[in-house]
Amino acid sequence: MKAYVSILIGLWLVLSACASKKAEPPPPGQFFEKEQLGEFLTESAKDQTNEYIISIGDKLDIVFLYHQDLTTQALIVRSDGRISLPYVGDVMAAGYTPMKLDTILTARFEEILREPNLSVIVRESAGKVVYVLGEVARSGGFDFDKEISLLQSVALAGGITTKGKANHAVVIRREGVERVVGVEVDIEAIMRGEAIQNDFLLRNNDIVYVPKKRIESVAEFVTTLRDILRPPMELYIRGWEVWKVDAVYEFYRSQAGREQE
Repeated sequence: MKAYVSILIGLWLVLSACASKKAEPPPPGQFFEKEQLGEFLTESAKDQTNEYIISIGDKLDIVFLYHQDLTTQALIVRSDGRISLPYVGDVMAAGYTPMKLDTILTARFEEILREPNLSVIVRESAGKVVYVLGEVARSGGFDFDKEISLLQSVALAGGITTKGKANHAVVIRREGVERVVGVEVDIEAIMRGEAIQNDFLLRNNDIVYVPKKRIESVAEFVTTLRDILRPPMELYIRGWEVWKVDAVYEFYRSQAGREQE
């Protein structure tokens, strides 16, 4: 009996320790080298959803069941990813599903209304776009409907220039509203047919960047991204806010400072 009680106590202590351990949030920025492409795709798939993700330029209807005077139609998601509503002010919308935004707005309005009971409806989508930048013939944004692969996006940009490091290209992706990741991709090997399986599908607002030299660390990656999005480019590249990139940059700069101490 004593042995049984001891086992139960031991099990309770283990479970208590596990419950008290909080999972650390992922870093705000991460860079995968080309050998880690599989890891990047696996990690990115966890963030993937079949639900619609609200984007910059989308038109939303915020419909209240009981407080119809607060209903707002054709509300455009601004270039900073936010919408403005009476009483609650600016709210981040880009990067969320309509259901998630519904939950956020309900919580905000519950502070001032009894039974807000609202719905978020996407009236009109701004469409999907990927950006191909750096050492390509025609850098810019390219609209697409259903799917577009890495190689297709490069073809739309007219191919890679002689100065571009095609074997060290980088795909930059936002995951949600708090995190940015990048992965090094050998486009040269894909074009030669040696790694055609690496010609993966891009997502809305992905950036394909062909550098002049290899990006070798997460700090260099974040610095490069910050340079890409310097004003007025953040207005041109929708779905990316420069303040968020700056926050990631400052995070890694402070990390580097601590390591040198």
